[in-house]
Amino acid sequence: MKTKLLACACLVSAALYGSEAFAQSSVTLYGLISGGLAYSTNQSGHHTYQAASGTNQSPRWGLQGKEDIGGGTSIIFTLENGFNVLNGTASFNARMFGRQAFVGLSNTSWGTVTLGRQYDTVEDLLDLNTGYNWNGTIGDNDNTYNNLHVNNAVKYTSPMYGGIQATAMYGFSNATSGFSNNRSFGGGLSYQYGAFNWNIAYTEFDHPYSASNPTGALDTDYAASYLTFDRSALPTHAYADKQRIFGTGGFYNIGALKLGALYTDVNYFYLDGQHLDLQNFSVSANYMFHGDLLLGMGYVYTMGKYSLTGSKPRWRELNLAADYFLSKRTDIALIIYLQQAGGGASADIQGYYASSTNRQLVSTLGIRHKF
Repeated sequence: MKTKLLACACLVSAALYGSEAFAQSSVTLYGLISGGLAYSTNQSGHHTYQAASGTNQSPRWGLQGKEDIGGGTSIIFTLENGFNVLNGTASFNARMFGRQAFVGLSNTSWGTVTLGRQYDTVEDLLDLNTGYNWNGTIGDNDNTYNNLHVNNAVKYTSPMYGGIQATAMYGFSNATSGFSNNRSFGGGLSYQYGAFNWNIAYTEFDHPYSASNPTGALDTDYAASYLTFDRSALPTHAYADKQRIFGTGGFYNIGALKLGALYTDVNYFYLDGQHLDLQNFSVSANYMFHGDLLLGMGYVYTMGKYSLTGSKPRWRELNLAADYFLSKRTDIALIIYLQQAGGGASADIQGYYASSTNRQLVSTLGIRHKF
């Protein structure tokens, strides 16, 4: 019955507006499901064997729409949900569309403007340089692992001119008082020339965990447990009053080999006066054998300094991956993460509980299917 009604509605619409209306608009359903098994040498002092969600990539599903309204202009939208494949729960504080939810206008001459919950400019421009997401920084301090998304955001992306493309974003606080009370802003440039790509980006979060305005640009996401540095190391354990992220990086493709490099500088300014500066240096190499076996390596070195205590934590992480593609949509990956900390810090591999020592190894075997 529903199919018949839909067919009738389509016929009536075609008669009223013409068949070209259907050729000019589209909605695409897409997503990926990923999960597997994980082993860790030390999580809170214990060896662990566990089922894990998102071993190859974070699970998601979404809808993308585009309607051509003429003159090179289109209406676009994206609704994207993140979820845990093991229990079906929604990610990002159980939001229906926690990854992305935006609508906008796109024109071939003047660019694209979008409004809604979106990726920040660092994630847009620098994620491509993180070794297929196999080597995020400690605590995802530079957000290249995409743990933070910005609410109330207006984003502009220019067309590409001579290989250069610009982007800028502002996330409103929506506060009745205090324009900067839980806001975000940023911008960046991307350069593409053949097989070479280089990017530069900046993002700032002002008062990201505001008691007086918890529903601003970052909402309650900022206080999530995966953010290792959202609070000061001093006994007061005060939240961050400001976070600034600057980064630059790129990649170069040589046939089947992809080489990447990335540098990010992250500054946290806490409500108790403490300041933390983190500098992240990473390199990656990925090689595709015969179109179905990808071997990858990523190395990240992070050095930090707290202003008041003078402590200088350090982290070194080496990641190795072998990813075999059963088909264009399905692959199986074995990934090994090895991390060593220094300066009094504990090892803490992204997505797992911290080690009770300065060393930690995590290995995962997982499957991913895209649709």
